Amino acid sequence: MIALAATIALVAAPHPGLFFDATEVPQLRAAAASTHKELATHFTTVMGPHLSDLAPTQSDYGAGGQRVFGNDITAWAFAYQMTGDPAYAAQAWVRLSTYLSWPDWGFGFEPGPTPDLFTAHMVLGVACAYDWLYEWMTPDQRTQVATRLGAEGQKIADYYPNSWWLGEYLSNHNWIDTAALGLAGLALQGEDTRAASWVSLAEADLQNIEVALGPISDGSWHEGLAYQQYGMSMALPFWMASRRAGLDHTDIGLLRGVGKMFLAATLPDATRQQILVHGDNIGWPREGTLQILRYAASRFHDGVAQAAANRWLAAGPRSSGFIPDLFYDTFEFIGYDPSVAAVDPHTLPLDTQLSDLQASVMHSTWDPGDLVLAFKAGPYGGRANFDRYKAGGMPAEHFTWGHDHNDDMSFWLYGSGVWLAPEAAGYDAGRRPSPVPAGSVFANETQYHNGLLIDGNGELGDVRDSDSEYANPWFFNRDATLLPSASTADYAVTGGRGTNLYDSSLGLTRWDRVLVLARKRYTLVHDDIAATVPHDYDWLCHFSDGAAPDGTGWIQGTTKKAALTLGVRIVSPAQWTAATGFQSENNTNLFEADGSIAFVKVRPLAPSTSQQFLAALVPMPSASFGTSSRVQIDPLDVLDTGGGAVVAPGSALEERWIFSRPAADGKAAGDLTLTSSLLGMAGYNAGLPARAFLAGAGKISDQLGNRELLSSTTARSIEADLQGTKLVVTGDGIADFRAYAPGATTVTLNGTTVAWSSEGSVVVFPAAGAPPPPPPPPPPPPPPPPDGGTDAGTADAGTPPDAGTGTPDAGTATGVADAGTPDGPTVSTSSVGRSGSTGMGCSQAGPAMPALFLLLLAAFARKRKAQRPEG
Repeated sequence: MIALAATIALVAAPHPGLFFDATEVPQLRAAAASTHKELATHFTTVMGPHLSDLAPTQSDYGAGGQRVFGNDITAWAFAYQMTGDPAYAAQAWVRLSTYLSWPDWGFGFEPGPTPDLFTAHMVLGVACAYDWLYEWMTPDQRTQVATRLGAEGQKIADYYPNSWWLGEYLSNHNWIDTAALGLAGLALQGEDTRAASWVSLAEADLQNIEVALGPISDGSWHEGLAYQQYGMSMALPFWMASRRAGLDHTDIGLLRGVGKMFLAATLPDATRQQILVHGDNIGWPREGTLQILRYAASRFHDGVAQAAANRWLAAGPRSSGFIPDLFYDTFEFIGYDPSVAAVDPHTLPLDTQLSDLQASVMHSTWDPGDLVLAFKAGPYGGRANFDRYKAGGMPAEHFTWGHDHNDDMSFWLYGSGVWLAPEAAGYDAGRRPSPVPAGSVFANETQYHNGLLIDGNGELGDVRDSDSEYANPWFFNRDATLLPSASTADYAVTGGRGTNLYDSSLGLTRWDRVLVLARKRYTLVHDDIAATVPHDYDWLCHFSDGAAPDGTGWIQGTTKKAALTLGVRIVSPAQWTAATGFQSENNTNLFEADGSIAFVKVRPLAPSTSQQFLAALVPMPSASFGTSSRVQIDPLDVLDTGGGAVVAPGSALEERWIFSRPAADGKAAGDLTLTSSLLGMAGYNAGLPARAFLAGAGKISDQLGNRELLSSTTARSIEADLQGTKLVVTGDGIADFRAYAPGATTVTLNGTTVAWSSEGSVVVFPAAGAPPPPPPPPPPPPPPPPDGGTDAGTADAGTPPDAGTGTPDAGTATGVADAGTPDGPTVSTSSVGRSGSTGMGCSQAGPAMPALFLLLLAAFARKRKAQRPEG
């Protein structure tokens, strides 16, 4: 950094030079006519009608909209470089010269010497414009721009030591304000004697940002996806320019993982929306998402990020005709590398675990018609930084979490192109004044999410006067943990433990939530709660347009499709009351056009020290709700209604679910017995065992424990599905299993035919007598960091879900993505078969023994025979 600062102090920058130089402009323009033509056409289509615009006024973009004037001038200056048409430069100067005449780039929103986001946007934009219009401007015009840019840069530098955001390395204010300072320094290097000190300040801050953002390996952001887009898209230009200048801080987890996160969160039916609605809601991420994804794809040669960007574009043409939004398109153009091939999502697992957000996103398919479930249990600030800051953090660091919501242990459900179980999304920047003004609502509170209230109280943080950790003594105790996830061809499981999310005075000793996605068909939500004293518990669920209990154990949730209902069957408790209504908050209209979301609160009839909720959420035709064609769902055990559920009894796929507890020895309910596993399922076709599932190693049996249906000592997840005479086994970490499968003649494990033996009607893998599978090989060393391309970053030249009311899917896995490669060995299929009438064994358990070893063995046998005494 010292060397770079010294260079900046002595050497005048060439212009253009921040992101590409004059020798690279021909490549840029060639790309505009070929690989980047769609982007270039969007620029000229949007900007063309404005080439003769009059000078702007400060009211052009409305109150508060002055922030985007800096974005505006960036787009005009880049359009000149991209096209070479001086008409774009001329209109850029009309705007830029007007901005220079405005005395306050904070526009009254930053009183006193406190430059912040308004000033930063202007400085970022003017720095880019100075670099890209330099060759077109006269010497006098260059002096005017450099003088004002220098004055505003110094204003940020003067405020920097006392800035409120100094040390807040998780704050977009920190990222954007220092990015503006650094970019101004790089633009004026060698021309303004102060530039080197600005770059030095910004680079030092960026090093600390790298410490904070580097460990976020899953690419998620705790404040929400829209805030992630805003902070990263505005800061990324300086990060890119700094890398080109010789100091690279872009190899961070937040960028490396962002493609995987966005692709997983994207809804196949609405590819500009995401299933994750955590944190403060300021609308859906838009063009800035493409900017970030294209750069991540180029920087890390990441085909998943490229696929995520392509999915966003698949929704149709770029809809924004708003010139300031072309800021994002500008840096998408610069960062886009079309040579990075997009990964086909169908080759990826359906389920994604996001470790920092502590979230799971579980799809039924990558295509329209998907039934997708998401769950989140992450702490304020995200896992990595919560732990890092709890351990002490960096000197003078402040933790930023004010935009986080009490959505821990909450879930979201979407299917057939509509929200089925959303939340009451909203915004309030995380503060709640005391006393609370009459009629006020605060979007961060638990009641607006799909969580749990205890005696009307939500999670810690519902009531707070400050979003600082030191003013809230409970802060570092407020934490949830994830339960192991499980994925197979037809099922996915996730969950968490949320005991510590509530005030200790409530005496809560357990809140375990487990969610099941039966792909394409329904979701189960199981809550296991215990406390030292009795409480009233409210189970919360939200719907788009209404909630109506029908008196038979069901609630009808109204969706935006009149023909589609979310039916919610409350299996446990057996008796309950329901409160329904609507909630509306600040910015709810950005999620739901009518500005309100319906809710239901399900409460047992009496307070208790322990309680289990078990709910089945079933998308179904509205005409089926309340009729005999509605799928039947009953308790597995009427004496233990929280112990499990029976879905579609007597049908071609009757599923009997049984729930245990984390680390418990077992569970018995109805005629099922579960050992070790967190939960299990026994599936029947007209009463005959046809399918079984386990989340975690263990065993499930029926007939009161007398008939083993499925077991494994190694599997993290396993499903055994008998399809005629073929036993289809899917899951993760499977090195052994036993499955009840009478009549099976073929067995596949995650798509590979394997050798097996049998004990009566039980299929045994590995085959009896076969050597045990070897341990899995150690993971390969991490690859070296990929080349991110040129330092310049220059561009290179459905149908509703099956509700179970008809004939359920008998378990064929057609079109279902591979559930993942097991940790166990790949089994050779060269000599698989059954021998004799017992069907046991295989013709060859391994490679032939070497001839020398056979000869030695024969000699040893002869010697033993010679020594044997006669008798």
